[in-house]
Amino acid sequence: MNWTKKQKQVIDARNRNLLVSAAAGSGKTAVLVERIVQLISDSTHPIDIDKLLVMTFTNAAAAEMRERISLAIEKKLGENPESLHLQAQAALVPHAQITTIDSFCLNLIRNHFNLLDIDPSFRIGDEGELILLKADVMEQMLEEYYGRGDEVFERFVDTYATGKSDSGIEDYIMQVYTFAQSNPFPKEWMNQCKKEMELVAEGNLEETLWMKYLLKDTSLQLKELAGQMREAMDICMEPGGPECYLPNLQEEFEMLNRLAQAGDYETLNQRLRQVSF
Repeated sequence: MNWTKKQKQVIDARNRNLLVSAAAGSGKTAVLVERIVQLISDSTHPIDIDKLLVMTFTNAAAAEMRERISLAIEKKLGENPESLHLQAQAALVPHAQITTIDSFCLNLIRNHFNLLDIDPSFRIGDEGELILLKADVMEQMLEEYYGRGDEVFERFVDTYATGKSDSGIEDYIMQVYTFAQSNPFPKEWMNQCKKEMELVAEGNLEETLWMKYLLKDTSLQLKELAGQMREAMDICMEPGGPECYLPNLQEEFEMLNRLAQAGDYETLNQRLRQVSF
């Protein structure tokens, strides 16, 4: 293949960490395969294929990667059939750690269960089992908190429970838990949320990360709308254009600019209250 300059850099780079970002269909898999093949066929310091860990997100991608590496090794072996190292690599491919992330983690736990103090006969629960387990844990947890007589918990229940059941608060708790699990560090994310809620309670709304983001995003969108309004005004001023709309467009263009330049939440809030079309 005729590799691009960037692809060649990825293939040839050694003794460093690499982070490669590329669009779908740009040849990431081909580049990675070539990099692996060069590592295991290096004339000076060759590496055994079973000493590498290659992880993907799907079984299909792992199978494709293994097949491509196997074919590349066979091609290299055809060029150098006397190479004992390449012969060994061809035999080791079926045992290489080319797998999905979850399969690798599962294999790691099964091989070292004794160090983790868990039952060696553990298995992955199916979706139905996990739902039932979560429901049992939720019930036990709520019972425990009801028994404590905690005033904060009682206010939480009064605020979010629906009717005479706990279904409302159970749903809220599960939604927060599920969303937290999508973060790399769920506990740290939840602690950050608590800090931001404390800032809001203290009246420091603008110091929260989400308010800073919303203000920035709102300003960008208002500037985009003002730009579109400017284009409409230009059309009105063209020969034979709908000039009668120009005063209204001019007024709204100025209004959008005032909103975009607000700078802080209070100013934006005051200016929004003065908006009229």
